Amino acid sequence: MATTIESSQETQNGMSSSSTGLQPPSQQSTRPDFWRNGAPKKLSGNKALSAWSLYLSKRSSPKTLRQLFSVRQSPVGWGLQLEELSSPTVHLLALLDDLDAVKGKSGPKAESVEPILDDWLDSSGSIDHSLDGGLQCLVVAHLLPRIVNRIQPERWWELLDALWSVCQTVRSWRIDAELPPEKALAHQLFTGELPLTLAYLLPEMGPVFQLKNAAVEALCEGLLELLNGEGLPRGQHLSIARPLLACWTRCRLLSKQVKKDGWSRKAEEQFRWLVSQSLVLSSPAGTPLLGAPHDLPWTPEFLSASLKIGGDSADRSAARAIFSKKLTTAITGKDGSQVPATSDHCEWSGLATLRTEWDRTAPVVSIDYSTPELRLEVWSGPQRLLAGNWMWESLLEGRRLEPVGLWEEVCWFSDDDVDYLELSIDLAGGARLERQILLAREELFLYLADLVIGTSGGQLCHRFRLPMDSNVKFDPQQETREGLLVAGRPVARVLPLALPEWRSDPRIGQLTARDGHLELEQEDVARNLACPLLIDLKRTRVKKPCTWRQLTVAQALENQPPEVAVGYRAQCGKQQWLLYRSLEAPANRTVLGQNLSNECLVGRFLSPSGEVDELLEIEG
Repeated sequence: MATTIESSQETQNGMSSSSTGLQPPSQQSTRPDFWRNGAPKKLSGNKALSAWSLYLSKRSSPKTLRQLFSVRQSPVGWGLQLEELSSPTVHLLALLDDLDAVKGKSGPKAESVEPILDDWLDSSGSIDHSLDGGLQCLVVAHLLPRIVNRIQPERWWELLDALWSVCQTVRSWRIDAELPPEKALAHQLFTGELPLTLAYLLPEMGPVFQLKNAAVEALCEGLLELLNGEGLPRGQHLSIARPLLACWTRCRLLSKQVKKDGWSRKAEEQFRWLVSQSLVLSSPAGTPLLGAPHDLPWTPEFLSASLKIGGDSADRSAARAIFSKKLTTAITGKDGSQVPATSDHCEWSGLATLRTEWDRTAPVVSIDYSTPELRLEVWSGPQRLLAGNWMWESLLEGRRLEPVGLWEEVCWFSDDDVDYLELSIDLAGGARLERQILLAREELFLYLADLVIGTSGGQLCHRFRLPMDSNVKFDPQQETREGLLVAGRPVARVLPLALPEWRSDPRIGQLTARDGHLELEQEDVARNLACPLLIDLKRTRVKKPCTWRQLTVAQALENQPPEVAVGYRAQCGKQQWLLYRSLEAPANRTVLGQNLSNECLVGRFLSPSGEVDELLEIEG
């Protein structure tokens, strides 16, 4: 198992470069072997410090990061929320953008540059090994070639020595997929991007240039450890997925500048997979699926750079299909005849994304089940419907059935008709909760169901709460139990399939809206309980007549109670569907004239024959 990023006490106290056995660059610069072949001869000797400043002020290469990517603002800020960064970090980023201003502008004066850098230098001996600390070091590294005429030569070398010391303190760090998100990102900034940036910007200095080898190794290790083999991060790392992509995109370009082969073939495969997965994990608005409420969408420059460095024609096709023209205007290159898979799932990541097609009007559902607090996000075209924790509570005779352990995948299935994910989590007392999530591609409905199975029996109550988007309201119907999800206008219809259609029948439970959540509550005296919702996502069907019924399930000529098996028939407009689920061991049963021996069946009724076309069938 790799060691974590936790710093030793020596590192936390600011271990000096001399304690590592390597002198800082300012002390090595007088040695002839410090300077690489090709560096001016006048850089060696006692006058190296001042000679270097003069040489650096006139040097025309290497290009700045902004010039390499041909963008207007520094790529160091890609994927970041400035509001979440400290004031010193924001000031340094602003300084970098000022110095990277359009050619011809003089930029900030020395009296405004020096205080910012002095503050950083004063604190560099005990720098915080966090996202903020890593970004500050990275920005200072990019500033070095730009500030040589704005500060004293001795001060410039002190900045370089401080960055060198940081690079030495982190040499023993190793990446681990179990690291908390910010520490995993900080690892890649400190051990990978920072030394690689120094090697790229200061190639004349032999020891500095050699930092590239360990840097590329750390980046390769990060790509292989933090991704699942097909570019998908773990659910716990979703919050850093875009900043990681930004880091690796910058490093991919820099690594090609300083190493002939860049990074390893396996790392390159993971990076290219990640670019595709970043599209899968994007909403039609360009925001990251399952992200924080304030997360920003892609910027055109970040999106186009990622696709240029790590994408292909299929990725470009997908991006242009789901994002607005304003967002894709900077993308260069032709579209491909194919697109990536619309949906993906990985149990190691604890993530699943269900999408009907690559189109900005298409529904998309994303689930993070890496923790017991399962999260989901549902979009219907440009409108987000649900976003947040899918909360639940099961009570048996008034006692809460507590979850035991984590969610586990029971079934994942994807074809031209449906994407289907079934999960299970153990409950106290030997019971379990099974959760079904089905997105019908052509039929355009979403089926969500909780199944409480294997209790000892008694008064069983289950409720779950779906978090609605802040712009969405639930409009219940007056006489029947369905309701509309409204965002200015009706965008979806919700059918509580296990509840009686008419409100005049008060049995079983209720579907309500409370505190921004859609809440379904059901109860029965039983061993097992099914709590399903059908959400019709086709907007042209929302105002058309709808109805549903609980069907009789028979076995050996005897009707079975709902604790054994359930069947539902739903109709929205002209479309009708059959949904069946066994809650006990599968057996030969009949429902609506269908002879079934499987565990689950979802089908559509064909008109005018009335035959059932199977969309999903799960054997027992």
